Amino acid sequence: MFNLISNEKEKMKVINYYHFSTALQMCAVIGTVAAPLTLYSVELGLDPDRIGILGSLMAFCQVLALISIPLTLYFGSKILSIWTLFSRYIFLLIFLIAPFYQENLTLVFYLLFFAMLMFSILRSLSEASFVPWMQEFIPRDVRGRVIGINGIVCTPFALVASYGIKIWLDTREGLERFYPVFLIAIILGLISALLLLKLKGGEKIKGRDDDQGYLKNLLRATKDKNFNLFLVSSGTQYLVITILAIFLTLYFKIRMNIPSGELIFSSTLILIGGTCSGLVVGRVTDSYGCRGIRVLFQSLQILLLLTLPFINSDTPYLSYVIGIIFFLFGFLMWGSASIGYIFMLNYVPSNNKESFMSLAYSLDGITAGVTTVLAGYLVVWLDNNEIIVFDKLLGSYEVLFVICAFIIAISMNAFILIREEGAMGVRTFLRQLIFYRKQLP
Repeated sequence: MFNLISNEKEKMKVINYYHFSTALQMCAVIGTVAAPLTLYSVELGLDPDRIGILGSLMAFCQVLALISIPLTLYFGSKILSIWTLFSRYIFLLIFLIAPFYQENLTLVFYLLFFAMLMFSILRSLSEASFVPWMQEFIPRDVRGRVIGINGIVCTPFALVASYGIKIWLDTREGLERFYPVFLIAIILGLISALLLLKLKGGEKIKGRDDDQGYLKNLLRATKDKNFNLFLVSSGTQYLVITILAIFLTLYFKIRMNIPSGELIFSSTLILIGGTCSGLVVGRVTDSYGCRGIRVLFQSLQILLLLTLPFINSDTPYLSYVIGIIFFLFGFLMWGSASIGYIFMLNYVPSNNKESFMSLAYSLDGITAGVTTVLAGYLVVWLDNNEIIVFDKLLGSYEVLFVICAFIIAISMNAFILIREEGAMGVRTFLRQLIFYRKQLP
């Protein structure tokens, strides 16, 4: 018992390296494959369908998580995660070449496609090996709180990075103004990988008890009916997150002509909202379980999605409204994803964690990847064809947002059916929440 407690203390001593690595990774994403890539692609002249394909690659490549299982067992989750995290940022240097071939948009697309494909492949291997490693270096009893602290650490980094990008892009012209943004972000991504070297665990796995081999372990995960419900809920939630990460930015850029720098700063509020939600999610899930707070978050997501079609260029205080929307999108949707993340960490058996986690990661990706590509083609098709319902012309993005609201409803109902040990039911959780508010002075 004493050795166990001592081991937990050793893990917590170096947990700050995880926090700061995550913060720098967030800055790297803010400056590369998030809004900057979407806006960079728009200014290069690519159409929404091609931008949708670029944005879908990270999700599509998550299916490679299944390949990561034998690699994780052979190399160890720590080495595989760090090496692939470091390597993926090298390929983003190709972004800097694209403007030299702007007259040939097909070549530009393939250059960006290759860069994003390699980034996405390495990202999938890195994240698929990182999640099982997390189960080792974060003690079970404080997983929610550790994720919540991540929000406190990451938020100032994200704010400084996004505001700096906004000032830089909006005070300059030309595609070359993106170059310093990409370069600095890539360097931060490389540093974030090196910080993880200090964390414990993640060694090669040898002679594990009850190991039935790759295929049988994977088949065991697919036969868990409760976990299958989680896969449905997680996949549909991630699908909407992936679609909106691209098309919400395009909606405000194309329909309302919001400046690129302002959009990048506003879209960063997605990440800030997501990290802030960790402060709520962590404490609630540690105390009451995942179901109640997840259902509450997803109900609010549906309301947010159904509100989007009523916002246009004539909306008062539009810049502030857009900022609030991005923040709420991050708070509710990434918060909901974090809840699922915590549920998975607590639920999957430690002697078969790679199979369970890789299966979830892969199915999330393939579902989101396919639908993001389809969403791009849907937007282009709707822009070229009039859809009239009750004498009202429906816009392409408005239709997409309503479809996303329906998908979130499916995700929420799947999560309601999940069995969770020691968790409150949804009604009990809401009654507790109302009672707590009444007790406040």
